[in-house]
Amino acid sequence: MPLNDVSILIKTFLRDEHLYETIGTILREIPEAQLLIVDDGGISTHVKENTYHHLLDRGHIVDVVPFDSGFGFKSNRGAALCQRPYLLIGSDDFDFRGARPGIEKLVQVLDAGVADIASGRVHNNPYEGWLDEPTPGVIRERYISFAEPPYCVGLTTYRKCHLTVNYSLIRRSILGPDKIHWDDDVKIGGGEHGAFFVDVMRAGHRVVYVEGVNINEQRPKPMDPRYSAFRGRARQPERPCFVRRGIKQYYCFGGIPDVKD
Repeated sequence: MPLNDVSILIKTFLRDEHLYETIGTILREIPEAQLLIVDDGGISTHVKENTYHHLLDRGHIVDVVPFDSGFGFKSNRGAALCQRPYLLIGSDDFDFRGARPGIEKLVQVLDAGVADIASGRVHNNPYEGWLDEPTPGVIRERYISFAEPPYCVGLTTYRKCHLTVNYSLIRRSILGPDKIHWDDDVKIGGGEHGAFFVDVMRAGHRVVYVEGVNINEQRPKPMDPRYSAFRGRARQPERPCFVRRGIKQYYCFGGIPDVKD
């Protein structure tokens, strides 16, 4: 299946060695997709400049934004720059070797018109759930059931849900400042992942998990020594994304509270 309708968003921050492998694998295995790199690492080298010039010459998109712009800003910037109907949410440390058949399944599901977001897994870890809102301001994650037969598009099977991991093919038309978007000012760990899917649910968009679709992370590589400290902010207790959406209580799978009054 051709993947000319797909832009692959790679947000990158201080992990250049991971990024180069990701770029090389995508160019080799999914050459007709358009790469969309949003980089807030703030450091330019000859290798990186040559890599980015090479991508631009081949019709891909590279946007270098201010240092530590953060997850939300880069996600929204990628959506704004996307020129194709479908946006695949990736990461600079994803291993795209062998990922093409799974991406083709995601495209098949969106092409069939049965979903607006089609997702796989990372390291095959189950993370498909419903988002129950029993009362206003209370959200509970609940695993979907695999007891019932799945839905089918041809030989591709999928299951309806509200919440998945962040390896998703999204219909570009549902994204935008006045549509579904991330919070520009939230760097990481502010509840942005759950809040995004709460917005999707409340807007009535359809999310599915496509069975058999998976991506793994690369093996560890050298990275900027500052990376761990910046990444560690994900453990902060504040959840501004939830507060802005009137979510006073959020319970993760298994009833574990994520945020309370």
